[in-house]
Amino acid sequence: MEEILTVYDEQLRPVGAESRERVHRLGLLHQVVQCWVVSPRPEGLWIWYQKRAQDKASFPGYFDTASAGHVPAGEEPLAALLREAREEIGLDLVPEQVEYIGRWRESMDYGGFQDREIVEVYLYMDPEPAFSLGPEVEEMIRLPLTEVVKKELKRAECIRAVGEKGEFWAESGRFCPHSGEFEAVLLPALQKRGFCE
Repeated sequence: MEEILTVYDEQLRPVGAESRERVHRLGLLHQVVQCWVVSPRPEGLWIWYQKRAQDKASFPGYFDTASAGHVPAGEEPLAALLREAREEIGLDLVPEQVEYIGRWRESMDYGGFQDREIVEVYLYMDPEPAFSLGPEVEEMIRLPLTEVVKKELKRAECIRAVGEKGEFWAESGRFCPHSGEFEAVLLPALQKRGFCE
């Protein structure tokens, strides 16, 4: 069954609904959710990313925020976030465990795949998240906050990451582009909690 998404105008007012395929083909503004999973540990703060499955329609094999997905027409963003976290990375969360930290607008065009998004951004903090990966995710990796800062703010080409097989160097170009979101939404939320760079 084809997923139907609510379409919005530039003032973020709902103006109808279209299939997911048409939304991306025509570049229509729609709503998505993202969950940043962050682990405060004695050695520092870690930020988790998923490695997208190779059969994904967009950005196969790229690293992305820990959990993300579209908000189908008729579903509330928080409900969509909890569903996506359960389906993608096996975290069975309740509303009290996540915090809404802001909204971000993204616009990307990759040769016929247009992505114009209203991103509702959430934060889940857990020193040891118990991931159980679904078919859309190959692996979870974690980066120290200092390395994420290097990638996002200093434009480092490679950063240090830790995956299933241990430490490795990850190319910044292999991360899904969310230009400016870390600096504008996640970093202030972490600074508010005393995790400052």
